[in-house]
Amino acid sequence: MSETNRTRALVLGGGGPVGVAWELGLAAGLQSGGVDLALADFVVGTSAGSLAGAMLTSGEDPAQLVDDIETMFSSGIGDSGADQVDPAGAAKFMEMTFDSGLIGNDEAAYHQHVLEVGRYALSATTIPEESLVGAIGSVMAGRPWPSVFRCAAVDTATGELKVWDEAAGVSLERAIASSCSVPGIYPPITINGARYTDGGVRSVLNADLAAGHDVAIVVSVTLLELPPGLEDPRIGGYLARQGRQLDELRDSGTDVELIVPDMEFLMLSGMGMNLMDFSLIGAAAEAGVRLGKTEADRLRDRW
Repeated sequence: MSETNRTRALVLGGGGPVGVAWELGLAAGLQSGGVDLALADFVVGTSAGSLAGAMLTSGEDPAQLVDDIETMFSSGIGDSGADQVDPAGAAKFMEMTFDSGLIGNDEAAYHQHVLEVGRYALSATTIPEESLVGAIGSVMAGRPWPSVFRCAAVDTATGELKVWDEAAGVSLERAIASSCSVPGIYPPITINGARYTDGGVRSVLNADLAAGHDVAIVVSVTLLELPPGLEDPRIGGYLARQGRQLDELRDSGTDVELIVPDMEFLMLSGMGMNLMDFSLIGAAAEAGVRLGKTEADRLRDRW
């Protein structure tokens, strides 16, 4: 297949505001090394990846987004309360997420788990819906819906995945807010009478949505394998589910290129425990730039 006919997909995983900054930094570092993520024909973001994906497909220079990231977040948050994260709510969702790793390949049981998380999201005390939507809208600053961009959310009532795109007729900020609605931290978002929560409830990557493209860069804010010597059946099972989605993507004929955190970002993010710490946004973006410059050498000829 010629280069002009080859289709490229970009998958951006979830990981809080720290993950947003890191993914934007990665894009800037990759671009400086000759890997332009804006060439993607299909971009799907989940949670943090939805906000990063919308920014990266808006036509703006990733390096400028990195320069502006702290100001964008601080001005966007304002007095919305979006940066006031309830530790208990975050811990509860984390436990529910890792407990899902014990389900294995039982899809019916996993669907029941997703419904349980949806009920938890609806019952949690959080900031108002419109505060989250408004904060996202301020960060996006009126950017139009990019034609190649999609983001994932989950219907709290049915447990079904919803992939928002330009044709859905939903405002960009409301779609992103639904994808970023971390259960126990942020409220489910009402769209057309239904309530939607974080797409990460289904999968932190939703990588299978990119099936059929010739090449896909998949960015995970968290590790996809347990470090050597660490054994935890819950986390191991949870990571195995993400791995099965990646296998499904490969089985569709897609050449999959993974980007995972390096040690610098793992230390900064507390091995993924500090991804909701808004004070780390600037440092995360800088770490992403450095890793992106390194990864560009590996990915230049593949993208």
